[in-house]
Amino acid sequence: MPNRSRAAVPKRERGAAPPAPREDRRVLRTKRALGVALVELMVAEEFDAITVQHVIERAKVGRTTFYAHFRNTDDLLLSDAERFFAMLEQYFDRPGVAGRRVAPVAELLQHMRDVREFQRAVDRAGRRDLLFDLVAGHLAKMIARRIAALVPDTSSLSVPIPVASRMYAGALVELVRWSLDREATHSPAWVDARYHEVVWLGLNGANA
Repeated sequence: MPNRSRAAVPKRERGAAPPAPREDRRVLRTKRALGVALVELMVAEEFDAITVQHVIERAKVGRTTFYAHFRNTDDLLLSDAERFFAMLEQYFDRPGVAGRRVAPVAELLQHMRDVREFQRAVDRAGRRDLLFDLVAGHLAKMIARRIAALVPDTSSLSVPIPVASRMYAGALVELVRWSLDREATHSPAWVDARYHEVVWLGLNGANA
């Protein structure tokens, strides 16, 4: 493989997550195909009626290959959600994207609105809380890193980072839930701005 100079290595935003180990491209394609197949099936029929056989037939993947990566359809659903969040996190960590934001509120809300049909399928399947718990965990870690990166002296904060990160992650998840349930008319950018006003006021107004 050709050597890459230091100048060719893309910079990461301060407080960004460490890069995840790269998966083999064939593995990524397989996982993506299985995830797409499950989403399409969920939109068309009840989740509990979907079998591994249905998924592998639609994705054109062998049964052995499926079980090399996932235990069952629930595991595939959660893994697909984790893969999406990893992509969102990578985007948010790009220089100039996050600014003084601690979480990708606008991006997350816009995505949820774009896949509203899938969200209805998740609700019908009774998996919303399961997915939102996973999202809350990811958000808490991201928020903790961002606060630590944005506040020079964390001892000045009125709320300790471990407490603040869980609190603001939970608030964001509830905000997403509210937005989905009520067909909110506020733009994702507007909600993002209001959310971060509250975040910085809660942490320490002097650091806003």
